[in-house]
Formats: sequence, C-alpha cells, structure tokens
Amino acid sequence: MALGAAIRRALGPYLSRRVGRFYRAIYVDLAKVAAALAPVLPRDAHLLDVGGGDGQPLNHLLALRTDLTITTLDLAPVVGQWIERGFYSRVRRLPGTSLEEYLSRGFAVPDAILIADVMHHIPPAARHGFLASVGVLLDRAPKLLIIVKDVEPGYWRALFGYWSDRYITGDRHVSPISMENATLLFQEALGPLHREDTGLFRADSPNYAIVFYR
Repeated sequence: MALGAAIRRALGPYLSRRVGRFYRAIYVDLAKVAAALAPVLPRDAHLLDVGGGDGQPLNHLLALRTDLTITTLDLAPVVGQWIERGFYSRVRRLPGTSLEEYLSRGFAVPDAILIADVMHHIPPAARHGFLASVGVLLDRAPKLLIIVKDVEPGYWRALFGYWSDRYITGDRHVSPISMENATLLFQEALGPLHREDTGLFRADSPNYAIVFYR
C-alpha cells in the first residue's frame, strides 16, 4: 500500500480530509483554480471531469458556477467522496470508469472536458492512447472545450509535487509535462487546435490551465 493511502486509512475519513486540505494547499490554491476555470465554461455547461479523484477541487467551481453540472469519473473504485452534500444533485459520479468506457456506454456528450492533474500521471508512451479517446469525444462534439490543468516543471512546488506523487502517492511513472509540451502533444494527437491561456499561471504558478478547441 502506498504511504499516502496508509496515512488516510489511519486517520479516517474526517481527519484525512482536513489534513489533505492543508497538505494540498502547499501545491495548489483550489480557489484560484476555480476562479481561472469558471469564466471559460459556457452558460449551463455540462463538464466531464476525467480522473476526478476525491472531488475537492470541484466544490470551489460548483460554488462559483451555480448553473454548472458535472460528471466526474475515475479508474479508482471511489470518486468524488469529498464533494459537499449541497452539490450532490449537480454531480454524477462514475467510479471505476475510464474515458473510453464513458464513450462506449452512451453517456451524454459534455460541453467541456476537464483533465486536471492527470497528464503527468499518464506515462508518456500511453498519452496518445488516452488522447485517442479525447479525439472521439471531440468528433462527437466539435465545439468541445478541452481544459488541461497541470504543473509547469522547474519550480520548487513542482519538484515537491513530483516527490509527493512518486513517494507518497506511490506513482512510480509520474512524468511532468510543461505547457508547451502539452500544447504540442494535444495538437499532434488531435490535429490543429486553438489554445487559450487562463490566468492561473500568473495567479498560482507553477500551476497552469490552458484551453483547447477547434
């Protein structure tokens, strides 16, 4: 068992959430992430959150955008366990589900897809395979917004985050990806795309969020 999972089990749900909130704040300001993403999404948007994890970041976004509905999925057997009860009616949780499975099961086509702190957990050799599923979704919804939130390498917070992923989370395949490399990868895999930068990197570097669309 990874160290992080063992700590969460020892602390229990209540304490692990409180400790996790303070620990996460070392690496990212979730309020600033939400403030950067909220203006990007269209009115009454349905957002597909891929690799949603505990769902804590979504609370901030849902609070800012009362018109937003979200489907969050993750390969893990549990997803979105830290989403606040007041938002339950606006969030659909799909644990044990990949993007490829989401597409094959006929779920609704979203207006936007959020890929937050996911790309650096996908080994470089597997990234084109993941983006092939994003491409299927983009073909179904040509106006789809693709939002990528990740961490720019070369900063102390990025380095600490890398060590945390590798030695606490237990991801031995973690591989940082810069904004420019992410742009090259997505355009290589999905064809010509427009890119827009949000203000996240200025507000909370080295965290960045960029938006791609056709």
